[in-house]
Amino acid sequence: MPQLSTFTRRLRAFLGLPHDNGHFTCHPENLKKGERLKVPGVVKRDAQDRSYVDWSESAWQEVDRDGFLDLEKGVTGETHFADIPRKTIDSRLSEVEEKVWRAANAAEGDETALSVSLAEDVWHLLTVDLSIAKLLLLEATVELFMIVSFAMLMFVVDIAESFTDDQTKAELFRSKLMLSLTAVRLSTDSIFGWTGRRASSGIEVAILALQGWFHWLLLSIAGAVIVARALKPLRQVIFAPDACLSDQDLSVRMQVIRHSTVTLYNLQFTMNLVAKGGKAWTLPMSVPTLARWTSAMPLTIKHEIDENSPLHPSRGLLQALMYVRVSMSATDNHGIPVNAGIVYYDPDSFFAQRPAFSRAFAKQGYLFPRLLRGKKFCDQMRMFRDEHMNMIKPETLPMLICDLDNMPRTKVDEKATEALAPYQHSNAVNKVVTFEGKRP
Repeated sequence: MPQLSTFTRRLRAFLGLPHDNGHFTCHPENLKKGERLKVPGVVKRDAQDRSYVDWSESAWQEVDRDGFLDLEKGVTGETHFADIPRKTIDSRLSEVEEKVWRAANAAEGDETALSVSLAEDVWHLLTVDLSIAKLLLLEATVELFMIVSFAMLMFVVDIAESFTDDQTKAELFRSKLMLSLTAVRLSTDSIFGWTGRRASSGIEVAILALQGWFHWLLLSIAGAVIVARALKPLRQVIFAPDACLSDQDLSVRMQVIRHSTVTLYNLQFTMNLVAKGGKAWTLPMSVPTLARWTSAMPLTIKHEIDENSPLHPSRGLLQALMYVRVSMSATDNHGIPVNAGIVYYDPDSFFAQRPAFSRAFAKQGYLFPRLLRGKKFCDQMRMFRDEHMNMIKPETLPMLICDLDNMPRTKVDEKATEALAPYQHSNAVNKVVTFEGKRP
């Protein structure tokens, strides 16, 4: 792949696109056994308490070969993560988990190697990455820059051609600024008043025509971005913030967000188990596809644990369990695709035991999505109680009530047998997390 120019890298940096070559002068995989790994610069923290390497200082930081550049070492306290009760649904938890996971896995090497083209990256930035507020600010800034730039260009042309009409330079620039506004349809007689002026020169007419074309192009791009963002599918489902693992099954709850108006068709589910070393298994489900789902009723996705299950004690994976991935794809009643997913981490696993990982969730007021052993979900469904309703033969609707407050709540499985013992959390090291914002 051709090397990018310095200008292109700086342009990508200005736009917030990948542009760096990474922290390491030599990747750990390329080092001989026993060599020390070093990185230039000094490790610092910014105003948002994020770690970064300041290359402006020439000091070298020694890096542990096993942990690479571990900027977040520390301890988190005295209560095990599995013992913290969940009180709310935490509907944004899957979105937060995606962001934390991306931040937890940094890329090394030339980031631009993954870029197909600068144009596609810029389009993705406009239609996906930028917030609405930043997008509106960008459009207003470009519009204002264009108005002032073309006014300055006409001002310079008039000075060069000595067409000042006995005006001061300030008055001349003001008149050109008013003229520049006409190209973006912001100048009318009712706003600025009608006054006679000399006819525009040929160069000035060409400049105004060029400005009008650029303004049309800007409006066309802004309209295309608005349409692209408007057509982006919305989140239509959420998963419970925790999953439950017992000696009988692995259970995950899902809820339709806009259940009063949205119906999902052809739901398909995928569940993967990931153990130490990155080894993965597909967990079969008793009902991997559903024809339709709607209403406020919760949907429970289950993997039954039998002798063929990777989670059976005889397979020996319980102590090596890291996390479980769950995804769902469907089509809503408007024909728009719906996709959702979440990852549940075992509280004793590698990531959950890293302070930096749990702290990234805590800073946003969340506890990471957990895989809880020996637990089951609290009941959500009950009969609707009405003094005028015949409970045997209901005469009016609704008949069933779903308690949304119970969606994230779990309890000990009182029906568990001795076979449940291998599923209990075995880590004796106590951990706690300090929450900023809402409690879990």
